[in-house]
Formats: sequence, structure tokens, C-alpha cells
Amino acid sequence: MPTSAQDSIAINDTPYNLQELEKLAWKKLVNGSVKKKNGFRTMCVGTTNDNNTAALRIVVNRKVDEVNKTIYFHTDNRSRKCYDLQKDNRISLLFYDARQRVQIVVKAHATLHTNDALKNDRWKATSPQARLGYMTMEPPNSKSDHPTLGYEERFSTLKPTDIESDLFQENFTVVACAVYELEFLYLDFTGNRKANFFYENSVLQDSFWAVP
Repeated sequence: MPTSAQDSIAINDTPYNLQELEKLAWKKLVNGSVKKKNGFRTMCVGTTNDNNTAALRIVVNRKVDEVNKTIYFHTDNRSRKCYDLQKDNRISLLFYDARQRVQIVVKAHATLHTNDALKNDRWKATSPQARLGYMTMEPPNSKSDHPTLGYEERFSTLKPTDIESDLFQENFTVVACAVYELEFLYLDFTGNRKANFFYENSVLQDSFWAVP
């Protein structure tokens, strides 16, 4: 049955009903994980800290499993976000691409992979430059008396070798975010449009249009 104007929205002149829009949302998230210049390459991650307030930071969208509705990013297991997630594994992810005029908000339950095959495989796939973020002598956000890189100054001009960086692999963690809710917002001068999607065990259970 053709999609009617009453139960669809048009994005770049293409009509999308709820089912098609849900597929489009995941396609955009997948593209962000594989295309470095894509607007969904980075996301704002929100956790709940000791004071029961939101703690926000930007991370890189490393992988999206559309089938299992899981989004992955990397972090230092000494970071505050890991501490937060060990106490409360609820996590929010905010994606926004001004060029596409699309905002996607995800709510998920996070699992920390600190010492398993997934963590080891992802570490091997990281570049020497990317590993510098895990090579700091002190945990992230540790107080310093002066501006500091956190790691040895020589690595400001030299890339670490695999042997040098492997010494810090224990600091590396993969965070798997199992999505249970997704909000899709399309911004348009003729009127914004929004839809909500809800999952249980990676299966879509409910969806509806919503007031933007």
C-alpha cells in the first residue's frame, strides 16, 4: 500500500511512514559509525553522577549493530562515565547533524567490556594515535598543577609503538549500549516532525508520531 501524506513525513522529497523512518534512523546511525565526516560520527553521552545530576561528554560513535539495536563507543575505564555506569547503567545518547537537520536521541542500558574478546579486538583495531587517550599516567580529570597532556611529552610529536601502547591496554573499555528507546526529530522550516520508537530485547515493540 502506498504511503499517504497523512501517515508520513517528507525528508528531501522522500515520504517516510513510521516503519520506513525507523529504518532510516538506524541507517543514519550506522553511517555515522563508518563515515568520519558524517554528522552522526560523534554523540553526546549522558550518565547520572553521584549528585543525581546529568553528566555530559562527547564521544565517538565506533560501531552500530542495527540487528541487535546496540551502539558502541570506547572510553577509559578510569573515567567518571565508567564510574557512573557501574552504579547505574542507564545511558542517553544525543546525535545531531545540522546539515541533515536531524536529531536522534537514544536511551539504552550500557554494558562495560573491560576484559574480553570484544575489548581485545577493538584495541587491536585502534590506531597508535587513538591509543594516546588511554596512556595517561593519572585517571582522566585528575587535578594538575600545570597544563598537561597526561602522557609522556615525547608522544606529542612521536606516535607510540604497539609495544609502548599495549602497556596501557588495561585502561581501555568498550561500552555497548543496548537501545530501548529512540526519538527521531526532523527539523524543517515548514514545521518540525517527531517520532518515538520503543524496543524490548532488540525488537521494536511500539512506535508513534509525537508532537515535536
